[in-house]
Parts: sequence; structure tokens; C-alpha cells
Amino acid sequence: MDKQEAAAAWYRRYRSLRFKLALFVGVAALIFGAVMWFGKKVLSVAPASGVPLGECVRTESHIASLIQATDPHLPEISGRGGNTTTSVSILIIPLDGSEPKKILIAEGLTSNQFALAKILGSDGQVLWFDVNGIGGVDLKRMALLQPAEVRDPDVPKSAWPFAISADTYLSAGFIVAPGQWLGLHSAEDLGGEFAPKKFLRRVVSQPLRSARGDGIPVRRFYRGVLEAPVDEKYHRIISMDPLSNDAYFNAAFLRMDDDAEPIRLTDPDGALMIHTSEPGLKGTTVISRIDLDGRVIWSVDTAIDRFKLLQILPGKESFAFVGTRLPVPDKLSEPLVVIVDIESGETSTHSLWR
Repeated sequence: MDKQEAAAAWYRRYRSLRFKLALFVGVAALIFGAVMWFGKKVLSVAPASGVPLGECVRTESHIASLIQATDPHLPEISGRGGNTTTSVSILIIPLDGSEPKKILIAEGLTSNQFALAKILGSDGQVLWFDVNGIGGVDLKRMALLQPAEVRDPDVPKSAWPFAISADTYLSAGFIVAPGQWLGLHSAEDLGGEFAPKKFLRRVVSQPLRSARGDGIPVRRFYRGVLEAPVDEKYHRIISMDPLSNDAYFNAAFLRMDDDAEPIRLTDPDGALMIHTSEPGLKGTTVISRIDLDGRVIWSVDTAIDRFKLLQILPGKESFAFVGTRLPVPDKLSEPLVVIVDIESGETSTHSLWR
């Protein structure tokens, strides 16, 4: 009996020890899990605002931009950021003024997985993108396509592989009627290619800066008298006379592309002008509607730094302008998309910090 009692006592001690060990392991696992959760959720570095990735793209009814943001992560002791990953979303801004929508495309991406990310364009139904693979957003549902819905996108491919400069959409003037020219010219222009006896074409670009590179050109409205065209292409200048003394910094007319004349507006007849609010480093981008006598109908200040205007996205009813605000000491300049209605001048401004 003594042996049986001793064996039973040993077994009871064994069971008690095993229970305590299991309890210890369970509690330790719970503590470890809590620490890991706490580290990820509380001690992790919170993501900063998302920033634009690549160029904005205009569709028939939207402006779209990719947005990248660093995923939440534990603090990096080395400071190299080697273990951080990135999320990429697409921001879709309706042209009708309704609320923009940000849609997550992918998260946990390494830098080489989104280095070549870009928006490919729209076929009217789907907005296509390449972010670590082809994908799309159904513009009706405002939702990502399912993998089975993805196909080769049928969108126009640009013949020009590089970013289109905002200067592409700037023009020096246009023929308002047979033998009559309305232009925005500086004193330097009048002594050069727009001097009497020189020849001009219907489509004339406008340089951003003075040809001498000595600062922002000051331009005024001029009415030109032209001879009948030679070969229906070149017009000889008879005279150029100022319409007023009103001066505009870095002024030009807006157009749809580099092969087009400035866009023409009606009621009253006129055009759109882009210019800089003031000389120096604090000038912002201003859009004005003018009539054919050079009178300003309305003006709107986009708040975009004139020399940080990155994109002009033209359309039949509105123009969109992409760039950053004026610099603030020790801070990054906020990237903006500003949409201007070409008839009324009504604007909507959207931050690309998301």
C-alpha cells in the first residue's frame, strides 16, 4: 500500500506540475501576443499622409492620381527603412464637383514593386493602371475590377514617351478675324518675331520665360494688322498696336494642344489667359477670361506656384491645373489639383495629400 500511495502521490504532483507548466505557457503566449499587438498597433510608426505618385490623368469625367503612403511599421533602429512597405491607392476626382474617392489598390509593396507604377488611361468604362501588374477601376461602381475582369486595356497610347510640359498648352495669340491678330507680347517680342514686316502663322507657341532668360516677361494685349496669307499659311505683319497699358506677368493664351490655336469662348467672344500674380518668387498661377478687346471678364487665383505648375489638363468645359502651393519655410509644399470652369470661372481645389 505504501508503494501505491507513493505512486499516486507522485502522479498527483506530476499532473499538478504539468497543469502549471501548461498554464505558464498559455499565459506567456497571451502576453507575447499582447506585446506584439501593442507593438504593431501602439508603438508602430503611423503612416504619414499619402503623396502623389507619378502624373495625374484626365478622363472624360474625372482627374485621377496614384497616391503612395508608407504602411504602419515598427520603429527602425538603423534608420534605413529597409523593412518598410508602401500602399498605393488611386484618387479619383470627379469633374462635376462631387466628392473625390480614394480606392486602395495594393499594400505591403516594396519599392521595386511600384517604381514604374502609372495610370494607363480610361476606355470610358474602366480606368486602367499598372501597379505591380495591370488592374482597373470600374468607373460606374467605383470599385476595383476582380482578377477575372482584368484584360488588356484598350486605351490610346501616347506617341510621346515623356511627361507633357505645361508650356505645350500656351499660345502667343490668334487671328480673331481676317487680317486681325490678338496677341500677348512683350517689348522684346515686338522687336523680334512680332515686329512689322515679320511673318507669323496661325498657331504660335508662347515661351514661359524671356528669350534672353533674364526674368519674367511683362506682356500686354496687342492688336495686329496682317496682310493676306501667303500659301494660306504665313501672314505678314503690317502693324502691332497696344490695346491698353495693362500689363500681365508671363502671360499666354490657353489651348487644347500644341497644334491648336487658343480656345475660343462665346457670349462674349473671347479666350482664356494664364498669367502670374506678381513678379518674384511669390507669384501664383492666375486664370482670366478676356474678351476680344483685351478686357478681363473674370480672374481666379489657383494658389499654385507659377513655377511649380507641373501639368495642364485641358477639356471642353474645364481646365485642370496640377502643381504645388508657394513654399513655406521648413515645410513641404502641398500638391494641388485645381479645376476651373472655362465659362464661369468657378473653381474646385483638391489636395493630393491623402
